[in-house]
Amino acid sequence: MIGASTDERDVNADFAEKAGLHFPLISDEGGPASREIGILSDGGRAARTTFLIDRTGKVAKIFTDVQVDGHAEAVLAAAQEMQSK
Repeated sequence: MIGASTDERDVNADFAEKAGLHFPLISDEGGPASREIGILSDGGRAARTTFLIDRTGKVAKIFTDVQVDGHAEAVLAAAQEMQSK
Protein backbone atom coordinates (compact mmCIF):
# COMPACT_ATOMS: atom_id res chain seq x y z
CA MET A 1 0.00 0.00 0.00
CA ILE A 2 1.19 3.49 -0.86
CA GLY A 3 -0.52 6.78 -0.10
CA ALA A 4 -0.11 9.98 -2.06
CA SER A 5 -1.05 13.57 -1.37
CA THR A 6 -0.66 16.89 -3.15
CA ASP A 7 0.79 18.31 0.07
CA GLU A 8 4.49 19.04 0.38
CA ARG A 9 6.84 16.26 1.47
CA ASP A 10 7.37 17.75 4.96
CA VAL A 11 3.62 18.11 5.52
CA ASN A 12 3.09 14.48 4.48
CA ALA A 13 5.88 13.28 6.77
CA ASP A 14 4.38 15.13 9.74
CA PHE A 15 0.91 13.78 8.98
CA ALA A 16 2.16 10.21 8.54
CA GLU A 17 3.98 10.35 11.87
CA LYS A 18 1.03 11.85 13.77
CA ALA A 19 -1.45 9.44 12.19
CA GLY A 20 0.84 6.44 12.78
CA LEU A 21 0.67 5.33 9.17
CA HIS A 22 2.26 1.98 8.43
CA PHE A 23 2.79 2.66 4.73
CA PRO A 24 4.67 5.26 2.68
CA LEU A 25 2.94 8.58 2.01
CA ILE A 26 4.47 10.20 -1.03
CA SER A 27 4.13 13.76 -2.28
CA ASP A 28 2.51 14.68 -5.57
CA GLU A 29 3.28 18.33 -4.95
CA GLY A 30 1.59 20.49 -7.53
CA GLY A 31 -0.52 17.49 -8.57
CA PRO A 32 1.04 16.33 -11.85
CA ALA A 33 0.24 12.65 -11.20
CA SER A 34 -3.22 13.47 -9.84
CA ARG A 35 -3.92 15.60 -12.90
CA GLU A 36 -2.74 12.81 -15.21
CA ILE A 37 -5.11 10.24 -13.68
CA GLY A 38 -8.01 12.69 -13.56
CA ILE A 39 -8.51 13.21 -9.83
CA LEU A 40 -7.14 16.74 -9.38
CA SER A 41 -9.76 19.38 -8.52
CA ASP A 42 -9.72 22.95 -9.77
CA GLY A 43 -8.53 23.92 -6.28
CA GLY A 44 -5.36 21.83 -6.70
CA ARG A 45 -6.32 19.03 -4.29
CA ALA A 46 -6.63 15.40 -5.27
CA ALA A 47 -9.97 13.70 -4.67
CA ARG A 48 -9.71 10.90 -2.14
CA THR A 49 -9.48 7.88 -4.39
CA THR A 50 -8.21 4.34 -3.90
CA PHE A 51 -6.93 2.21 -6.76
CA LEU A 52 -6.78 -1.53 -6.14
CA ILE A 53 -4.12 -3.06 -8.39
CA ASP A 54 -4.14 -6.75 -9.28
CA ARG A 55 -1.12 -9.05 -9.51
CA THR A 56 -0.57 -8.19 -13.17
CA GLY A 57 -0.40 -4.46 -12.45
CA LYS A 58 -3.86 -3.74 -13.85
CA VAL A 59 -6.29 -1.44 -12.00
CA ALA A 60 -8.89 -3.92 -10.75
CA LYS A 61 -11.16 -1.53 -8.84
CA ILE A 62 -11.42 2.20 -8.19
CA PHE A 63 -12.98 3.57 -5.02
CA THR A 64 -14.09 7.19 -5.45
CA ASP A 65 -15.39 9.72 -2.91
CA VAL A 66 -13.58 7.81 -0.17
CA GLN A 67 -14.87 8.24 3.36
CA VAL A 68 -12.60 7.12 6.20
CA ASP A 69 -15.23 5.12 8.10
CA GLY A 70 -15.50 1.63 6.63
CA HIS A 71 -13.13 2.24 3.73
CA ALA A 72 -10.33 -0.06 4.87
CA GLU A 73 -12.82 -2.87 5.34
CA ALA A 74 -14.30 -2.32 1.87
CA VAL A 75 -10.86 -2.37 0.23
CA LEU A 76 -9.84 -5.48 2.17
CA ALA A 77 -13.04 -7.28 1.13
CA ALA A 78 -12.45 -6.37 -2.52
CA ALA A 79 -8.83 -7.55 -2.32
CA GLN A 80 -9.89 -10.85 -0.75
CA GLU A 81 -12.52 -11.34 -3.44
CA MET A 82 -9.91 -10.64 -6.09
CA GLN A 83 -7.57 -13.26 -4.61
CA SER A 84 -10.29 -15.91 -4.56
CA LYS A 85 -10.79 -15.64 -8.33
